[in-house]
Amino acid sequence: MGYQRVVVAGGGVGGLGAALALARHGHQVLVLERDPLHDAASADDAFAWERPGAPQTHQTHGFLARIAVLLRERFPDLLEALHAAGCSTVSGTAALGEARPGDEDLAILLVRRTTFEWILRRAVDAEPGVEVRSGAGVAGLLPAGPGGAGVPVVGGVALEDGTELRADAVVAATGRRGDVPAWLAPLGVTVPETVRESGLLYLTRWYRLADAIATPPAPKLGGDLGYLKYLIVPGDGGMLSATLAVGTLDRELRRSLSDPDRFDRACRSLPGPDQWFGDLDLEPIGGVRPMGGLMNRLRCFADTDGRPTVLNFHAVGDAHTCTNPLYGRGCSLALLQAVLLTDAIGAHDDALDVAAAYETACRGEVTPWFHHAVEVDRSGADPATSDTPEAAPANRMGAVMAAGQTDPVIGRAMARLWNLLTKPDQLSADPEFMARVAAVMGDPVTYPTPVPAGPSRQVLLDNLAA
Repeated sequence: MGYQRVVVAGGGVGGLGAALALARHGHQVLVLERDPLHDAASADDAFAWERPGAPQTHQTHGFLARIAVLLRERFPDLLEALHAAGCSTVSGTAALGEARPGDEDLAILLVRRTTFEWILRRAVDAEPGVEVRSGAGVAGLLPAGPGGAGVPVVGGVALEDGTELRADAVVAATGRRGDVPAWLAPLGVTVPETVRESGLLYLTRWYRLADAIATPPAPKLGGDLGYLKYLIVPGDGGMLSATLAVGTLDRELRRSLSDPDRFDRACRSLPGPDQWFGDLDLEPIGGVRPMGGLMNRLRCFADTDGRPTVLNFHAVGDAHTCTNPLYGRGCSLALLQAVLLTDAIGAHDDALDVAAAYETACRGEVTPWFHHAVEVDRSGADPATSDTPEAAPANRMGAVMAAGQTDPVIGRAMARLWNLLTKPDQLSADPEFMARVAAVMGDPVTYPTPVPAGPSRQVLLDNLAA
């Protein structure tokens, strides 16, 4: 494709990933980032940078096996730099017996989002074909007139200071807050959205281990008490984050856990986090950081026949598809879309073909995860949309999940699903997996669903108020 100059709006994981992928395939890329850039000299320096436009960077982030595979295959230099900066990996099959082919792909990255983005930004800064401009917010799009197929064509961006920048293509990587439909509306483009709001709010606090420990607790510790979900995730630099997720309507618990001392007290009372907050010397880094407005959202840039509705404009990451952050998929899908877009541009010469190929790829590789997130939310993971399943199906599915803790077939299949390596339809078409699931569901008593351990909501509130 003859894109000579591409403007990328947004300097997060999706925008930087798209810029790097496009530049390495011969395109000139200008990245526009609204926040002033911080010239970080180290990973800890990058962590100290507060980004007004992206407060979610200091929340717990999942870097699933899919992103590790993408880095290994497409950006091996980034993977090497991450390990050099202190990133580590944890196996997703450690409890599933002898190794099997494919286990090498199930390695989850343990790294702070700020460190990941810092490494990515350094690579972009070193790339000859990329310019990064900070303090430059995009106000809207410039039209280039109708294309040969009568589809509106984007010809650049208008900045908030009135500057107009012409480009052969524009990539929106503005995150879930970016109002892409409002940008396209003046061009006569309607962007249908499917939105499923989340009923969760996150509260996160960061800590540094005061002293190195020879044998740390289990690398990933989480649980679900119904009224409260929690997760401890170690990162690089001897740091770890604790996230407590509560229902948006539970104002009493939210108010109590927003207090740093009560947040720490709650962590000490939860099975799993208590391993970190018990004997280990943790130094809190800052207060409790809330994050709300969570959602599943799917935007459509093609009509019902798959025909693109706009040319020379593409969205990546949450500007295109959001999934509930509870499942940790955002960064992985954003980098995946950066690669899918680059491949579509490289494979086609016509703008209509590029847009069609990219949206087709997204429908195949990204959209299924939106629908899966909605289904899992509905099954009980998210209080905003969950249904009350019948007892027997719930017991059978609980038995499957319990069996997956040790069963080498079910466990690997579920690990690949949650790490975006196997799509839901592929999982249901796996005869070995389906046979094992049928066996477990036929005898659920053998695989009892573990009873959640931990205090009740009232007991926790009473302890926090004491």
